[in-house]
Amino acid sequence: MRVTQSMMSRNLIQNLNLNRENMNGLQQAAATGKEISASSDDPVRFARAARYRKTLAQYDQYMRNGNDGIGWADNYAMVMNEFQNLVVEARNVAIQGSDAAQSSQTRLVLANRIDGIIEQSVSIANSSFLGKSIFSGTDTRNLQPFAYDGVSVSYSGNDSKMTRRVSEGMDVEVNITGSELSAASLFNSLIDLRSALTANDAATTASLITDMDVAADNLLSLESRNGLSKSHMQMTQSRIETAKTNVLSFLSETEDANLAEVIMEYNAEEMAYQAALQTTSKAIQLNIMDFIR
Repeated sequence: MRVTQSMMSRNLIQNLNLNRENMNGLQQAAATGKEISASSDDPVRFARAARYRKTLAQYDQYMRNGNDGIGWADNYAMVMNEFQNLVVEARNVAIQGSDAAQSSQTRLVLANRIDGIIEQSVSIANSSFLGKSIFSGTDTRNLQPFAYDGVSVSYSGNDSKMTRRVSEGMDVEVNITGSELSAASLFNSLIDLRSALTANDAATTASLITDMDVAADNLLSLESRNGLSKSHMQMTQSRIETAKTNVLSFLSETEDANLAEVIMEYNAEEMAYQAALQTTSKAIQLNIMDFIR
């Protein structure tokens, strides 16, 4: 096959362009620290890196869900502690009212204190977190699920549970419903205590001390369940953090560039490019007179 000058020049220019492409790729790897940035670089490694990124995105979502759930749990812990303080106060009032030496007038004063405690407990039951009612079930926009008409406490929320997915296949309940709170018998016990004090009934008042203890235990049970949910979410987050660290390491091994090797390869490509430039320059400058000589 006859090799013409134009063929030689075209091949030399193609080789120069190839050198420049290699240098450009190495420059990009050095600048970004990534050896794989497009599927054309290495389809297999690019696909593997994409799977790692998808896994990391899932982990990040689980962490956000867990943080949100822990926020709800912390808020419930604070609210349940406020309820417990009210129970202690009401129990002390019941002890005072059960004393046979107390007058009817004194018991009326104590009944008014209990009435105030009922109003406080209803106010706490209508607490919100991030603009959402915490005891309304899933009807979180109902910011007044509990109402007190001076005679009884009513609930208008629902009994549905809110969950947060904190890992693959693991959903954790994060709310306490108003029905569960009502079942703790706090409101009914307080109303019964107020009625007994108003009626100047020392014996019934004394019996309601036990009811206040039962209400305190029921509230403690709800608080313990809430604490257990928080513990599950925290342990799950710890596992996810470990898994995330491992996946980040795999991702780095898959797509990150070895800067020392990249720089060495770039220097070698640059030297080859300079040599090719000189060779190409001489080859292209040849004319017919060079062959006649």
